[in-house]
Amino acid sequence: MTPTTMRPGPIGAQRTSETVPRSAMEPIFTELARRWEQAGRTVPGRHDPEWARLARRSPWPPR
Repeated sequence: MTPTTMRPGPIGAQRTSETVPRSAMEPIFTELARRWEQAGRTVPGRHDPEWARLARRSPWPPR
């Protein structure tokens, strides 16, 4: 994988490229994500109902 650095442009400018370029290994990660999803595991970039439920809760105990 080739590391890249995102250089800021003028304020309000549209970005035309991704922060990290897509890799030739992307199909491997796509297959891995498919297997994780089939096994019921959390997959990065996909909705996670458990995390959404936990994030909605107040961090403070009720009074």
